[in-house]
Amino acid sequence: MLFALLVSSAVLLALAYRFYGRFLESRCGIEPDRETPACEINDGVDYVPTRASVLFGHHFSSIAGAGPIVGPIIAASVFGWLPTWLWIIVGSIFVGGVHDFGSTLMSLRDRGRSITATCRNLIGETTGKLFLIFVIMALVYVIVVFLDLTVAGFVNDPAVATSSGWFILVALAFGLCAKRSGISYKIMIPAFVALTYLGLWVGVKFPAPALDKNVWMAAVLAYCYLAAILPVGVLMQPRDFLSATFLYAIMALGVVGVFAFDGGFDLPAYTSFEPKDWSYLVPFLFITVACGACSGFHSIVSSGTTSKQIQTERDVKKVSYGAMLVEGLLAVFALACVGVSGGIGEGGPVQAFARGSALFFNTIGVPQELGMTFATLAVSTFLLTTLDTCTRLTRFLLEELFDWRGAGSRYLGSLLVLLLPALAGFATFTAPDGSVLPAWKAVWPLFGATNQLLAALALITFVVFLKHRRIAFGFALIPAAVMVVMPVLALVMMVIQCGPFSLLGGIALGMVLLGIYVTFMSVKFVLAPPVPDVVADRGVD
Repeated sequence: MLFALLVSSAVLLALAYRFYGRFLESRCGIEPDRETPACEINDGVDYVPTRASVLFGHHFSSIAGAGPIVGPIIAASVFGWLPTWLWIIVGSIFVGGVHDFGSTLMSLRDRGRSITATCRNLIGETTGKLFLIFVIMALVYVIVVFLDLTVAGFVNDPAVATSSGWFILVALAFGLCAKRSGISYKIMIPAFVALTYLGLWVGVKFPAPALDKNVWMAAVLAYCYLAAILPVGVLMQPRDFLSATFLYAIMALGVVGVFAFDGGFDLPAYTSFEPKDWSYLVPFLFITVACGACSGFHSIVSSGTTSKQIQTERDVKKVSYGAMLVEGLLAVFALACVGVSGGIGEGGPVQAFARGSALFFNTIGVPQELGMTFATLAVSTFLLTTLDTCTRLTRFLLEELFDWRGAGSRYLGSLLVLLLPALAGFATFTAPDGSVLPAWKAVWPLFGATNQLLAALALITFVVFLKHRRIAFGFALIPAAVMVVMPVLALVMMVIQCGPFSLLGGIALGMVLLGIYVTFMSVKFVLAPPVPDVVADRGVD
């Protein structure tokens, strides 16, 4: 059962990469010889031409994090593994894959600018600016959530803090060697991957001292600031590439272990359309499983850091579409892990994933305790990759919003980006019953729906982009329609449940109105008659 599930998923995703990926390239008019922003601008800081294999690791690490593990495990536990699996496979191939491919391509054709800049060029200044403000708000949610989770991980397990620090130092060394030494990648990559894995052992043997939460908060904020202002090839790119090897290793060992595993799969195929109050399968399955099927955050990564590093348009399929499919496979593996680990249980989804991984590793001779430690530390350190990527991406958007240029905007913009998350991180939030809430729990109810509404707006912008170039856009319109309906429905239900005058309900209502406005303006453009060629070629090329 388990082996058949993983193998069939891998085969479907591989076929999708070969055939549907080729269709996307052909339909969208990929031009391999066209100069990309990375080659045209090449400032050595943000715009850096990068080989596809290295960029794939950076991109995959940035979009994945713990998302394709946590979401599928929660959804499968609530709704059953079958609807979760179907959404992962269909979503990653036809929705998330199109979303990521399109977001990258649009940015390449717009000098590496964000999806919101493309929206401004195509649909209008007002719509684009509202979209930009929406995206900045969504990214601030992400930073607040992952800042609090990262710090909590350091406080609860000091080994994670040591391993994370080790990974940063190794990544810095890798980035500097790659830039200045002239040593072949064939020699550097195995050496630095080995050093990275050594960090897991270092973390266990030499855990960081027990420090107050606020001390770790200040340290992580300082790291995020440095990561956002340093040249991308010095720290973020090499660290993401090295970190991605953890997930490759987990999946490779896990698939081999699944083949030898003789235990049962203790997870229902389907539970109920409404397992509990206000948790309907539609729309909440599509909100809960974002990374692994379709996630709006990917559009910001694709049109933020990734598009500024692509050497040739031929790499869009390899990096953006390929990474989305690999993320889908990771989500399927997460289903297998929760199915053999007895459900979520204590420790939440990450621990369920670690328990299941350890069981699979054990079948090929890896001690179960070592397997647990490896999986837990590997996933926990991925929180930091999402955090620093978000900081850099939000800085890009602030620069676009205020039309900033130069080194000064890099330093000031990064500082402004972290100001609100810092205030939230050091603040205390209380629930209605008076209990103290972590910062991430205080904003979590809006996080999923906002993220998926962002995906909808990115897909709608892609439809407009295709219409502008007189390219048949049905393959993007259907995913866009699905992704509009699901988050808007979820946000409306949140408004009804919480009340429009509550803080949570009020913000949800604002998000609904903003999403509907951008959608309406985009649909209005799509339904308009074709414009003359002189107008159709305006702006985004």
